[in-house]
Amino acid sequence: MQETVKIDQTGARLSNPLLDLTVAGLEAQLKAWQAFQVEGADFVAKRLRADLELAKALGHCVEAGHAGDCCRAWLSDMRADYAEEWGRLAATGFSLAFVDLSSIGLVLGPRLWAKQLEKPTPEPGVRADSGRLNAA
Repeated sequence: MQETVKIDQTGARLSNPLLDLTVAGLEAQLKAWQAFQVEGADFVAKRLRADLELAKALGHCVEAGHAGDCCRAWLSDMRADYAEEWGRLAATGFSLAFVDLSSIGLVLGPRLWAKQLEKPTPEPGVRADSGRLNAA
């Protein structure tokens, strides 16, 4: 028989920097995954609509020249759509990176500052390795 895991229901929480960092990283990963999935789904839907419109247009073409014009317009739109999508993906990636890095900085920040404050600062004019500087 399996043992049930008991969870502390009092709301008490132990300080665990590694767990805090892991949670922040997983939240950032989920946020990025959702953002890229939404962006990708919108792009695929837009391209499928364009493909459908091309198929409809080709169905009405009587001459090869007109069909060629339809295909050239479709290719031109596709090139522009892909260039625009690459720009949106890069912008999404940069915005997520800056937001997520700042949130990870908030998680680590107090701990890093506390460690920096604990380090002794050398006095001006004193070398750590050889004592006082020569005044000459």
